[in-house]
Amino acid sequence: MTQPRHTGDLAGAYALEACPPDEERSVAEHLSHCPTCAAEATDLGRVAGWIGASSAQAPAADLRARVLSAALAARPAGRPRPDAEAGRLTGIYAAQVAELDRLLGRLSPAEWLLPSGPHRSVRDLVVHLRGSDAPVAAATGIARLESTSDAHLGWQRQAGAIVSALGDADSAVLAERVPLAGRTAVQRPLREALVQRGFETWIHAEDVRAVLAAPPRPPSAAQLADIVAFAVRLLPAAMVAAGREHPGSAVRLVLTGDGGGTQLVRLSPAPGSAVAAEVSMPAERFCRLLAGRLTSPLHSADVGGDRDVATDFLTVAATMGCD
Repeated sequence: MTQPRHTGDLAGAYALEACPPDEERSVAEHLSHCPTCAAEATDLGRVAGWIGASSAQAPAADLRARVLSAALAARPAGRPRPDAEAGRLTGIYAAQVAELDRLLGRLSPAEWLLPSGPHRSVRDLVVHLRGSDAPVAAATGIARLESTSDAHLGWQRQAGAIVSALGDADSAVLAERVPLAGRTAVQRPLREALVQRGFETWIHAEDVRAVLAAPPRPPSAAQLADIVAFAVRLLPAAMVAAGREHPGSAVRLVLTGDGGGTQLVRLSPAPGSAVAAEVSMPAERFCRLLAGRLTSPLHSADVGGDRDVATDFLTVAATMGCD
């Protein structure tokens, strides 16, 4: 803009903040050294303010009530904020439930009767899995579902109810202690039980894949890491329960690939963690070992250091499944 002697009509646009950036800069510069135009712009600014105030409408009388009602419908008063970890863990579990559900839907009546994993039949496997899931279902307040002779449907309903109940759980719910599935009754926080549910559902989906002659399907890196961390927390006590503890000693567990990392695993709950052996393998293989799905656990890893210690560690780790 070529700056005029006075701002003219631009003063009104400037007061309404309707000038393009270049004109706004020019007018502002002019006003800085022209008292006449500056006074006019000030007056116009007041007028613009009065116009806005006179045309403004008071909000509807029930607006506050409607906003509060909508907010409370979305989250009732006093309801704790969902824990992000609950959503993450439930999402992982839900994905494995959906995959197993899909695989079971592919089975013919004859295939339901075939051996699967350590179980006499796929049907027995699914009945077993429903029983393993039951303590988590009970802990989350899920009413006992109506019994059915349809193993697939019974498991599916209960697993779906767990997903629905825990997806928006708060941290207090995740901290509640529940019995884990397995040979020995162990009480752990619900968040760990949910990791175990995802773990067992995945490994049984792999059992069904074998029945269907389908290729294996590893879990996500996040789920592998969760399973490893879950096992590492339980292994010191498991070593004692198996009579293979090594107080004051530890294994350096080096896991490669997705979900991998290096863990120092104590070989008893006693203090001290002097490294006696190193065990290295892919994280996915370690998770299969935990589930008892490797035919030769002692030959599934690269071992350094004290081989007797490593043997005890691998032997106990291979019993961490839920069958």
